[in-house]
Amino acid sequence: MKETDNDENLPAVNNTREVGDTDKNSKFFSFPNSPASNTMFNVVSHAGNLETFANRLEQNSHSSQLDFFTPPEGTKELSQRVKYTTDNTETVIHLDNVDFFTKANKPLKKILTYTLINLSRKNISENLIQDISIKFPLTDFVELGSYKTLRSARQAFNEAKGPLTSIKIEGVVRDKKDMKQITDTGIEVLFTGAHVKNGIAEIFLNRRINWELFALQYFSIIPKTYFSLSDNAADILLNTFMLARKRLNDIDKKQSFNISFKTLQQILDLPDENQTKNPGRDIREPILNALNEVTKAENGDLVITPVYNVNANIIEFLEEGYANIQLHNEYLEYFESLAHTKRTKIEATQKMRAEIAEKAKVKALSKKIEQDESSKKGKKKE
Repeated sequence: MKETDNDENLPAVNNTREVGDTDKNSKFFSFPNSPASNTMFNVVSHAGNLETFANRLEQNSHSSQLDFFTPPEGTKELSQRVKYTTDNTETVIHLDNVDFFTKANKPLKKILTYTLINLSRKNISENLIQDISIKFPLTDFVELGSYKTLRSARQAFNEAKGPLTSIKIEGVVRDKKDMKQITDTGIEVLFTGAHVKNGIAEIFLNRRINWELFALQYFSIIPKTYFSLSDNAADILLNTFMLARKRLNDIDKKQSFNISFKTLQQILDLPDENQTKNPGRDIREPILNALNEVTKAENGDLVITPVYNVNANIIEFLEEGYANIQLHNEYLEYFESLAHTKRTKIEATQKMRAEIAEKAKVKALSKKIEQDESSKKGKKKE
């Protein structure tokens, strides 16, 4: 079952239109869902097990590939450089200290997610004249249910800010025939600094990054419940809505789409089915428990139904099982709107191509008639 799609026909969403309608009264936030930012998030999320993630990605996807570079001499055990290639993008992520990311991965993922959410609210020009920053109160994490106290939220942020400010990136995005650079000059750190002052977290953006190209081309949504969920459930919820952005055809027709259990195994970094002695405990239960937790938290807005043979062995469970994702209410309205935009765009493109083809036929016919007339005149002269 393929979980990725070509971004060519996805409707771009202007971030300024989404700002403001996704905060106080909404159940979700706007979340950047651009190829380069997704690449960065995936590499950071799987920093502790990148090679396994890369192998599974290649099996589950028809258009994505991870390649590993040899780390600089003397840093073999700590540094990792990865090139992530899709149909339209080529992105290089450099993590100077993989162990650094692995240890801080739990708080880092939710803090990085909230940083990207706040990034989507920024009107960032292509070339920043001066450094700018993202600010948000740490009490947000308490209100959203990530942490019980401001003190624990501060501790988590301080734990995550080191790896957060160590993520380096370079890459290109192919837009039709154009190739645009994400960074001005080679590999660059994404965030140049981060600190907390008077309960306000501040993260500084590198002005040599093309932020619009990196993250602000496409958007999806992320339910606010994400921040209160366990790590496995949160990972599934985030990836569900990242995939929904690519499943607009299914959502438009059926108001639902499927995610294979093999893909969920990849998302959750679960053990290989051939290398664990207890696959029920280590693979089956984490998947089913996380799906159940998400459905309960979403309370009817998102319903996930596991579909599998209860008597199947772990191979059949992963190969044939899948999660059916049903969207309702605000979520369905959001993606149906995107699906309509996509459908309109495709229809307009098809109409334009048909008109061009018709004009080409008329032109070719006219040219043939002229050639025939010229040939007849030539014969009469003879």
